[in-house]
Amino acid sequence: MTFFEKVVAIIVAYNPDLVRFKQVLESATKQASHVIVIDNGSSNKSLIEDLCRRLNNCEFNEIGFNSGIAHALRQGIERAEKYKATWLLFLDDDTILLDDALFKAINKIKRLRETVKDEIGAVLLSSRESNCGVEEIKYGIFSGTLIRREIALKTCCREEFFLDQADFDMYSRIRELGYLTLVINCKLVDHKLGKKRYIPVISNISRRQVSYESPWRYYYIVRNSTKLLIEGRIDFVFYMVQLIQWGIKILFTEGIKAFVKSQGLGLMHAILNKFGYLDRRIFERNA
Repeated sequence: MTFFEKVVAIIVAYNPDLVRFKQVLESATKQASHVIVIDNGSSNKSLIEDLCRRLNNCEFNEIGFNSGIAHALRQGIERAEKYKATWLLFLDDDTILLDDALFKAINKIKRLRETVKDEIGAVLLSSRESNCGVEEIKYGIFSGTLIRREIALKTCCREEFFLDQADFDMYSRIRELGYLTLVINCKLVDHKLGKKRYIPVISNISRRQVSYESPWRYYYIVRNSTKLLIEGRIDFVFYMVQLIQWGIKILFTEGIKAFVKSQGLGLMHAILNKFGYLDRRIFERNA
C-alpha cells in the first residue's frame, strides 16, 4: 500500500452557487477516488443531487436541515468508512481543486523524510501563491485539509460549535495526539474566505472590497474562539486578532448595536457553556 493509495473527498453543501459547485465537483471527482457530498438542507438540493449523480464516483447524502459544518463533516467521515481510504480531503462547496493539486501535494509529502511522514496527521492545501514549501502550522481551516482517515474519526468534529472554529479545534486535537499539522504553500485550491463587499473606511483605505461575515457568523467566531481560549487551544494574541479583524468590519457595516450584540452574546454564551445553533433572526436590524 502506497502512502496515498486512496483519497476520498468530502464536500459539505449548503445552497451553493450551482455553476461554481459544478466546477468543485468536477475537480474533485477527477482527482479523488470517491467524492461524498453531504447536503446540509439546501433549497436547491435536487439540482445538487443531479450534478452528483451524473458522475461515476460521486455519492450524494442529505441531512435535511442545516446541521452545521461540524456535524455534516462527521457524517461524511462515517460514510467514507466503506471506501477504506488512506486519507480524506475536506472541501467547501465553493472550493475548487486546481489542476493536479492532489498529485502535486502527494509528491511534496512523499519527498519528506520517512520519520516526518509517519508523524503527519493533516495537511492543508493552500489557496495562496507562495514558495511551495511545506511548513508546520497550528491553525488550519477545514476546506482543503487532507487528514488521515483514522485521525479524522478521532478528532472531527466538535458539533456543538456548529460553524466557526471547529476547524481550529480539530487541528488542536490532532496535535494533542502527537501528530504534525502541515501546510503546502502552493496555490492548490481556489477558495473564498467570506463574502466580498465594500465596507466604509476599511475599503476606502485598502481601495478594494474586503472579506466580510455577518453579525450572526461573528457571534460564532466570538463564542467558539472564547471557548478555545479558555481551554488553552488557541493563543491569546491570535484570539484578539480574530475578534478585532472581524469585529471592526461589523462595526463599520452594521453599526455599534450589531457589534455589541454579537460580541456580547458570544462572550456570554461561551462563559455559560451555551453552544449549538442560534437563530440568525436574532441579529436582524429590528430584532
